[in-house]
Amino acid sequence: MELDSNLSNTQKAKLNLVRSKIQVLNEIIAVPRPPIGMSTDTTGRLGTLLQEAQIMIVQSRPDEGIPLLMKYLEDTGNPGDSVIYARIYLAEAYRQKQEYAKGIGIINSILKSRDISVGNRAFAMNRLAALYNEMPPVIDGKQDSVVKYSRLCIAVSEKYNLTEYLAASQNELGCVYKNNGILDTAFILISEAANNFLLLKKYPQAINTYINLARVYYFMGMKEKSKDILLKALEMGSIEKNRNLFLYIYGFLSDLYSELGDYKSALEYANTASDLLNQFYHDRIQRQINEMSAKYDLQEKEARIREEEHKSKTYRIQKNYLILIALILTVLMMILVVLVRFKSRAYNKLVAQNLKAIKLERQVEQCLINLSENDIKAQTGPDGQHNELALRFEKFLAEEKPYLWSEVSLEEFCKKLNTNRTYLSNLINERYMMGFYDLIFEYRIRAAIEYLNNPEFRHLSVEGIGEMTGFKSNSNFHKRFKNLVGMTPNQFRERALKTGPHSRA
Repeated sequence: MELDSNLSNTQKAKLNLVRSKIQVLNEIIAVPRPPIGMSTDTTGRLGTLLQEAQIMIVQSRPDEGIPLLMKYLEDTGNPGDSVIYARIYLAEAYRQKQEYAKGIGIINSILKSRDISVGNRAFAMNRLAALYNEMPPVIDGKQDSVVKYSRLCIAVSEKYNLTEYLAASQNELGCVYKNNGILDTAFILISEAANNFLLLKKYPQAINTYINLARVYYFMGMKEKSKDILLKALEMGSIEKNRNLFLYIYGFLSDLYSELGDYKSALEYANTASDLLNQFYHDRIQRQINEMSAKYDLQEKEARIREEEHKSKTYRIQKNYLILIALILTVLMMILVVLVRFKSRAYNKLVAQNLKAIKLERQVEQCLINLSENDIKAQTGPDGQHNELALRFEKFLAEEKPYLWSEVSLEEFCKKLNTNRTYLSNLINERYMMGFYDLIFEYRIRAAIEYLNNPEFRHLSVEGIGEMTGFKSNSNFHKRFKNLVGMTPNQFRERALKTGPHSRA
């Protein structure tokens, strides 16, 4: 305590977060403790199931508490105050799960019964008011129901000196007035509720009323007072027993400090609230994991026994599958080998065919180079201007190899051949069935084939040969080469050089 007194409020919040984490670890491995402050209106000693269920619900863990309550109600044969008390807690659990219709139905059936103690009646009316207060505003008279049952509970509690339920209903009714903006009345009721809870040493309930009181101060515009009442609430109990309340307070303080301009404290409280919320969900998940692990432990053992029984059968099936897979893989490998060999032979054949075609083309080119003007005139005749241009065009390609120029254009060819663009373009389209540049690229590929087949150019890369033959783009060279030859330049060179010097043109 002396250490805590020397800390700032934000440092206390961080220390509380550490304490909460330690408590969570202890709760996960510990046996649930009996609840503190059991209502004196319940008759007899509540069973262990009901004790554990009450702990779960007080800690806002309805999913864990409801199965325990159901088990308790199923096992309890004779109805009595303890059973009614359990049913009221069941309705409270449904309120926490926001299943308001179920909770209201349970409480209404309890209040219709004549065999109910005064304390349980007051408790039931208080929880019914809480259910109506929290449910969505879709039913006419919802607020009137909250006021009605809160005042009935207050009247019964004052008559029979039931201070705990009196304080609970004062707090519930005060919240109604707070929400309606009647802040003076809300302040009086919630303050009285806080004093009554403190008188009974019901500190978690007192903390809750202080939170509502801080809300009233906030709506009154008294933000400093609202902050102070929240800090005072934190001194009433420990985070180990009031994690949800501390979580709400830290979030509220973050908003208040932000509005008051203390952004550093606002950020620290917001981070602490976020860490606490993450811890809360992690705690719930860990509990569920532990419960599921214990629940299915026997099933896992039975599954292992069944697994052992079928182990030999499974082994035989797996062995048969492995044999089948091995056979399939063997067949696939054989097919793959055949395909690889077939592909290799096909590539070798393509290489031989292309080299043979290049050799024949070079022979034709040599004939074209040897043609004289008289030869051209004699072959075309006086009316063969179209054929004459074709011969001159092919002779020009054979002699000067203009397709290897880095810059080549149809206009340049027209100048060299003393013709016009339209006439030459039509000639190329009709004779070669392709455009001018496609023809140029085809001639370049043929030149590249010769270089790739020549061992003297082995030191040059494929990309270098592409540049030598006029290709500016390596990707364009590879694409056009594969489209024309049927394989990549690398594949062609590898196979062409294996055939030896006799294959070169």
